[in-house]
Amino acid sequence: MRKIVTIRQALSDPGFLGHALPGDSWFNWRTLLIGAIGEPLTEAERTVWRELTGRDAEPGVMVDTWLTVAGRRSGKSKAMATLCVFLSTLVDWSDELGVGERGLALIVSPSERQSANILRYALALIETSPLLAGLLENETQECLTLGRRVDIEVQSANWRRARGSTCVAICVDEAAFLHSADDSANSDRELLIALKPSLATTGGPLLITSSPSTMEGVTYEIHKRHAGPQGDHRILVVQASTKALNAKISDETINRAFADDPIAAEAEFGGQFRKLSTAFLPRAVVEAAVDKGIGGRCVSSGTRYEAHVDPAGGIGRDSLGLCIGHKLIDPSGRTIAIVDALLEIFPPFDTDESVARCSQILMHWGVYSITSDHYAADWVPGAFRRYGIEVTHNPISTSDIYANVIPLFTSKRVRLLDHQRSIDQLCKLRRKVGQAGREAVTHPANSHDDLAAAICGLLWKLSAPEGGCHGWDGFVTRELARMGVTPRRLDTDYDNVRVPLHPGEPDFGWSFPTTGGR
Repeated sequence: MRKIVTIRQALSDPGFLGHALPGDSWFNWRTLLIGAIGEPLTEAERTVWRELTGRDAEPGVMVDTWLTVAGRRSGKSKAMATLCVFLSTLVDWSDELGVGERGLALIVSPSERQSANILRYALALIETSPLLAGLLENETQECLTLGRRVDIEVQSANWRRARGSTCVAICVDEAAFLHSADDSANSDRELLIALKPSLATTGGPLLITSSPSTMEGVTYEIHKRHAGPQGDHRILVVQASTKALNAKISDETINRAFADDPIAAEAEFGGQFRKLSTAFLPRAVVEAAVDKGIGGRCVSSGTRYEAHVDPAGGIGRDSLGLCIGHKLIDPSGRTIAIVDALLEIFPPFDTDESVARCSQILMHWGVYSITSDHYAADWVPGAFRRYGIEVTHNPISTSDIYANVIPLFTSKRVRLLDHQRSIDQLCKLRRKVGQAGREAVTHPANSHDDLAAAICGLLWKLSAPEGGCHGWDGFVTRELARMGVTPRRLDTDYDNVRVPLHPGEPDFGWSFPTTGGR
């Protein structure tokens, strides 16, 4: 290969790629590109190099493999597009390419849509460069044909399609989210085995970029073997947070993500690999939500209660769990979800008797409509309907409910009972990240989550936006308060709103006309 200009010159010249990574916010990326291509760094750049790679100095030659593990929105795709354009347009590969042979800068991602993002960056960089635009000979959705016998092409990640090309560079984007060898014949390992020989003729670099996923797969193996000073000097590993590579990202955005879900944010924005299994919530967060010494609360007149049941079949090891609670609006306007009562029926038990017992408790709390998971299909709704209790199946799984209530705990909008068994169940839940980053929350083997499922099912229900007639009085009260109007309980006119109430339902305290045979 013969550089027509150095990458340092290209990145500083508006006629070439000076518009690609401009300004101070892209300084770190420019440093990485210059060092990875084998060019010397300045002392200021070398300081950045040490921070991002853990190595004292640049390699002095173009790297064979460059792995970048960085947080979301850190500029990985644009930086790789810039390097692919440089290698395709400002490097002469004639000595490495045979007669009639064309080189290829290949972009591979888990999906062609992801690859197309880098191709769009590359096209924009070429079209807006006064000295490079004339090299573009043809453009399709999958390929840019360039005048220096090199094309830039995108593919989805398939090891069968990856063979037969002579590549000057290969960019594998979001590599941590490719299939692992455990669950797919089209694995990340097989893909890289198929790709690497394509670079043998030209000696071009293999560029691997990704947001971090779990501690498994080829991405993690390369990181583990070559990160830091002990790694091969021709294999560069960069690990960085979003902020380290994109100074323009909003601190508020990142701080909010860490406040909502610290474990997920550590990977998405912190650039850290996830453990295969982590705690659902730290014990300190769960215990901070406990009202010490309160094992149960009393029924309060004028309060609307909700409930969630985690049913069981009465045999085996699973208990039936029932959780009753309510929500209130604190002085700052936040919704607080409060657990008032817990019931656990241990196996073995008679299912009809357990439903009757639950129904009696629900009616005592004035609850005639509850939610449940999809256990036993229509049996649960039918069993409770005999006692006048309507059961609605949740539209999402219990695992998804667990994930959705995490922000309630981290934002301190949950009040739990001082019930040690339920606290232990919440603390023992584990978050497991599978392939493609999909997360599941479940209990460990030989453990239980019956009360935890009932609690989180209730919390998810209480945190849902208010709707229907039952949310109307709260909505009106808060809107009037926002406008500076304080309603009085007996003479507030709500335009003769009619609220159908179930028998035994607590009264809100407003003078609403009712309908039906009451």
